[in-house]
Amino acid sequence: MLTNERHDFIRKELSSKGRVLTGDLAARFSVSEDTARRDLRELVKAGDCRRVYGGAVAPAPNAGPIGARVELRSDEKMRIAAASVKLIRPGQSLFIDSGSTNIAISRAIPHDITLTVATNSLGVAMALADHSLVKLIVLGGAFDRDLGTCVGEETLRAISQLNADLLFLGSCGVDAIRGATAFDSAEAEIKRAMAKNSAAIVVATTADKLATAAPFRVVGPEAIHHLVVDRAVQPALLSKFKKQGILIHRA
Repeated sequence: MLTNERHDFIRKELSSKGRVLTGDLAARFSVSEDTARRDLRELVKAGDCRRVYGGAVAPAPNAGPIGARVELRSDEKMRIAAASVKLIRPGQSLFIDSGSTNIAISRAIPHDITLTVATNSLGVAMALADHSLVKLIVLGGAFDRDLGTCVGEETLRAISQLNADLLFLGSCGVDAIRGATAFDSAEAEIKRAMAKNSAAIVVATTADKLATAAPFRVVGPEAIHHLVVDRAVQPALLSKFKKQGILIHRA
């Protein structure tokens, strides 16, 4: 298969599945993994994907304005959100991190539950604005329009004054070995601060982010207590997470 044909195939896989794995590409094309990695590097240069551990992901789910990302894989996110809110107990204090899946979770929180929620995400804050029983704390700071969230020293100072029973941690990639990761260093710093001040961590993620790792580490797998995924995810993909002691919840 010619290089252009391989690239076209990879673009189609990214469009339909959201990610590709280097090993799978090498086997399909009957080429070495070095050749498959070179194909991915060329596609990264063209802006067609982002490299992650073990392969690449489509740029759309992790890039561009948050408003556009909310609509991607929306049915899957709604199912994940419905399963995620079952982990919440009345009277708890929550950190809800940035991310389109966490916005969906915030929308799914029942109106009859009393909570304290701290968030640096304007999307999350707006989703909870009409929840009269939720004490809402908006963590200020410098607003990043693409991320849809506040980052920086002011946000970190605000987080340091709070403790949470549960953190809903947004993740650009979650791997059973490398844990939860992010593409942006400033955003990763905020996530780490929330994790440090939380008694338990929930990662609710769409299937395209499983078994991938972005450049900036947030927490290791040992810090993750709950992983919420769609029911369509293959059990084999989740076995390594279970070995880490992570509780799996299928939406």
